Amino acid sequence: MSTKKDIQELKDLLEDTAKHSAVQVSGETVELKSPEQKEAEREIVAWKTEKHKLSPVKEFRIPHELINVILTTDQYNGLVFFGEGGIGKTVLAITAIRNALKPTEWEYSNGYTTPLSLYEFLYLNRNKKVILIDDVEGLFNNRLSVSILKGALWDSDGKRIVQYSSKSEKASMPQKFVMKAKIIILCNYIPKERDATTRAMLTRTIPYKIAFTFKQKMRICKEFLQRDKTINVTNKKFIIKLLDENVSEATKDFNFRTLRKLIAFVHYDRKKAEELFQATTHNDELREAYIRASSATNVVNVQIEIFKNLTGQSRAQYFRVKREMRTQSQSLKKQDMRLDTNKEMKP
Repeated sequence: MSTKKDIQELKDLLEDTAKHSAVQVSGETVELKSPEQKEAEREIVAWKTEKHKLSPVKEFRIPHELINVILTTDQYNGLVFFGEGGIGKTVLAITAIRNALKPTEWEYSNGYTTPLSLYEFLYLNRNKKVILIDDVEGLFNNRLSVSILKGALWDSDGKRIVQYSSKSEKASMPQKFVMKAKIIILCNYIPKERDATTRAMLTRTIPYKIAFTFKQKMRICKEFLQRDKTINVTNKKFIIKLLDENVSEATKDFNFRTLRKLIAFVHYDRKKAEELFQATTHNDELREAYIRASSATNVVNVQIEIFKNLTGQSRAQYFRVKREMRTQSQSLKKQDMRLDTNKEMKP
């Protein structure tokens, strides 16, 4: 009885035989793949097949529902998640898509792309159910790329027509094609957000900003930690202690990757973990000075003097930092209050 391995080896043998005989199908030479390409594709399929439970964190409920809207309805063909890096956009999107679709029904791309490579990627995956474009540098900075996306995201008389005329010898695709796949875009921020072309593209999608307050990030980190069965109770308590003592609202780029870094240091050497964490984690000096000043006294004029002594900056700078921190906190607290009115997403 043939095994899956035997069948795959037979397929490989047939392809290798075809490679040397210039086999043609429908008048075109078959695209033959090297063993390395085949192995890489198998690894990707295995990765796309993995199933994981969605995090029950309440802050992920709305973005998860928006992914379901895109996957199950026909009114919109695009979704844009944006927000600082390391807060779970990619993991959330991939997990939701993996659980909803077969590996052959979706495709993933990340990294820098040119307009031509974007057009080719969309063309080759035009019949998938969904395409996930993650953290593509320069995508929104290139007007041609944005124009290509505009056509891919909104239909004209019932069809989404994507077109691109290229004189490049590398361009082997037709100059127009019909797009059937839905598109989900993940990015840290949207440059030129007020640009007319960018706005026209965004209006063809459902845009949603994923952002958390410092307190939310700390709570979510601790929830992730408590659910991690690979870490013993003693190390969990130690990691929480290091987080509480070494992370504050002044910490630069504090996100869920910060927790992963700390876990790695503790696994490596508990005695060296804090030293390594402090050496690789940095604070915004102005924010740190404001926090220290506001913690020392409730008298604003005294806070200002402490801030000036710590930073050498002006009174105006004190109020700028204060306004910046309060505006960010108030905006995210409003989002948190909206989330509190809903039930937490079931795992």
